[in-house]
Amino acid sequence: MIDIRPLRDEDHDLAARIWLHGWHSTGLAVSRDTVLAQLRERISRESAIGWDAYLAWRGDEAVGFLALKLKLRCLDQLFLVPQAQRKGIGRALFEFACVRMPDGFWLRTAVENAGACGFYEHLGCRRGEVQRHPTLGHMTVIYRWP
Repeated sequence: MIDIRPLRDEDHDLAARIWLHGWHSTGLAVSRDTVLAQLRERISRESAIGWDAYLAWRGDEAVGFLALKLKLRCLDQLFLVPQAQRKGIGRALFEFACVRMPDGFWLRTAVENAGACGFYEHLGCRRGEVQRHPTLGHMTVIYRWP
């Protein structure tokens, strides 16, 4: 059973670790340059300006991180610790986002991240334009749901 709970201030370090491990697990070259402190700072900054962020828990273990920008109808981040991948947790977080944004949303993922692209396409997202990531510079694809 997965429990999805709002991110609390005291959870920022935990969320940053989940994000970092999930990002590194993609194997993308651009992910190797990211460090924990950068993600921790981003979580604090984005939370202060309106991120709706959540942790997914399996028992007493935090296994996933989700961040939404509701005003922009954007699923901004969805990451799992590597050992929690392919166990339905990503789907649970995605479905949670669908409930929070029932009129649809967009997201971006790295073009080279075949696993993420396949995951979003399997869940009914429509593949859209390809564009350079605004801060990291790698190529991304924009997906839209529904």
